[in-house]
Amino acid sequence: MTATRIIPPALQGVYDSWHFAPAVISRGLIFCSGIIGTSPDGAPPDLGAGLEGARRTTETGTAEIAALQAVRDPEAQFATAFEALRAILTEAGADLSDLVEITTYHVDMRTHMAAFTRVKDRYLSPPYPAWTAIGVAELAVPGGLMEIRAVAELPA
Repeated sequence: MTATRIIPPALQGVYDSWHFAPAVISRGLIFCSGIIGTSPDGAPPDLGAGLEGARRTTETGTAEIAALQAVRDPEAQFATAFEALRAILTEAGADLSDLVEITTYHVDMRTHMAAFTRVKDRYLSPPYPAWTAIGVAELAVPGGLMEIRAVAELPA
């Protein structure tokens, strides 16, 4: 089997500049790279524009990952990450309901876990995927409070 790279048009700059695929399909599974809720200016993006921060940052093709800006409001940052995950899964032919596992990495987990859980529960419904939450000191994007990594199954 050959692995297929999933690169939504809005994330072509991520692939070209930072040399990783937003997702890879292999053996019927979709492996999604880590996603942090970003926007061009740190303000919450419009609903459904979860990829806009990365797209605008990489437009020139020379931006560093550290040039990304995390959405300042924690709950909006988490929602933006789930919107971006949904957009990547859609490009792969799947949806959030096809998730089988998520791993979330949290800065200051104790402070933000209640807000994260509220957002997660707005986006995920039964049957729920497996979930592991890990506390970390920092993330690649300045101001990032949570990064989500996911594995989904391609629909039959």
